[in-house]
Amino acid sequence: MNKATFSISLSSQQVLQYYQGKKNRVQVNAREGFSMSIPYDILLKYVTREGVHGTFEISYGSDGKLGELRKIG
Repeated sequence: MNKATFSISLSSQQVLQYYQGKKNRVQVNAREGFSMSIPYDILLKYVTREGVHGTFEISYGSDGKLGELRKIG
C-alpha cells in the first residue's frame, strides 16, 4: 500500500455543507506533492464541534482504492 500525508482544516460551517449533502468529497494536497479527492465519509470520526482539523496519513492501493485513514497530529 502507498501512503500520503495531508493537513486539513475545515470549519464547522464548512463541515455543515458536507452534512447537508451539498458536497461529498474533500480536495486535499498531500505533502508528497500531489492532490487527492477523498470521500468526506472517512473523516466523520474526526469531526468535532469546531470542524475537522489535523494532520492525517492515508493509505491507498496502486489502483487508487482507499485503505486506512489515521490522524497523526
